[in-house]
Amino acid sequence: MNDNDLEHLLSTLEVAVEATAICEVERGARLVLQPSSSIEVHYVLDGTMHLTVSGSPPLVCRSGSFVIVPSGASQGLAADSNPNRDLRGADRCSATGGGLRLYDAAGGKPGDLRLFCGVITPSTSGSFGLLDRVIEPIVKDLSEAPIVRQAFAAILKEIGNPRPGSRAVVGALMKICLVKAIESHLDTPENRRILLACLRAPHLQKVIAEVRAKPGAAYNVETLAVISGMSRSAFAREFLKAYGMTPIRFVTTIRLHRAAELLRATAMPVKMIAGTVGFASRSHFSRAFRDTYGINPLSFRATSELLVAMPGDELGR
Repeated sequence: MNDNDLEHLLSTLEVAVEATAICEVERGARLVLQPSSSIEVHYVLDGTMHLTVSGSPPLVCRSGSFVIVPSGASQGLAADSNPNRDLRGADRCSATGGGLRLYDAAGGKPGDLRLFCGVITPSTSGSFGLLDRVIEPIVKDLSEAPIVRQAFAAILKEIGNPRPGSRAVVGALMKICLVKAIESHLDTPENRRILLACLRAPHLQKVIAEVRAKPGAAYNVETLAVISGMSRSAFAREFLKAYGMTPIRFVTTIRLHRAAELLRATAMPVKMIAGTVGFASRSHFSRAFRDTYGINPLSFRATSELLVAMPGDELGR
């Protein structure tokens, strides 16, 4: 891929970033945000964010990280890896100066974790361009990028003295950081190749959305090809070219990501989780999970240290 290809990728980023909120989270708490139809972005100002996103493994995002979260995903934001209580975002939200909202999960004090949140507004065509192809969170450490440090210094100044127009200014500054994050993401030839291929195959997004929404449904290459409106052979070829994996491997990956979320966030028996995400047997699920995460499902659940086992959970073991 040459510079012209890279410029083509970035030129599709005809979107705006609308600044929406400031989050303050203390240790021991996890701020739970419901799924949104928009692509969301976070910038970690202080502390370390332990981020859980439905359908994806846990993420650790240090100060200076910029995070892009795909649409339709629920989120949990915590200041440590072992939060002992969940706080609904809707219950912790209030208006603040400059048109922003405050999500207070720190009891009115500065949080151990502080971050800015925003949503990405699509272009007039209703498209997110390059970001239409984001199916998993993207985390980029931008702490060493001077322009990003300057942008967020300006953001802090704006929210410290909010006035009419502050929200628009903050959104414009966050757009700068979004471009730098995408630029960083495209540093690797593999990411560039996959994303450029995705731009040339927008019809595949119907398949991506369907599998993410219903990971436990019965899928094979034929049924997925029908969703895409393509022939079986053309679909399989285009999918491999676009995503660097076969359609069935993609389905398995999404299923395992959803299973990891259920293991971490619920006390469902492992056997039930396996069936919920589309595995015919617990043993098949356990083997696939271990091959992907390097640990069996029960050990993964134990290391998360987030759950209190429900009576009868042993039945699924």
